[in-house]
Amino acid sequence: MLTQFVQVEVPLQNNPAHLERAIAQTLQTHGDPLRWAITGIDAVQGIARIEAVVTISTRVV
Repeated sequence: MLTQFVQVEVPLQNNPAHLERAIAQTLQTHGDPLRWAITGIDAVQGIARIEAVVTISTRVV
């Protein structure tokens, strides 16, 4: 198993629960999130910047 630091942007949502769901879905494409934080909001562009640590399964051949 590897850990990886990722930075992503997700569209802002009107509902905090919808924003959390959008963040989780976006991070899932990079691995299994261990932790994440919203590190910035750009209200003009309508995005939230997220930093996260995810784990990635590896196979030993």
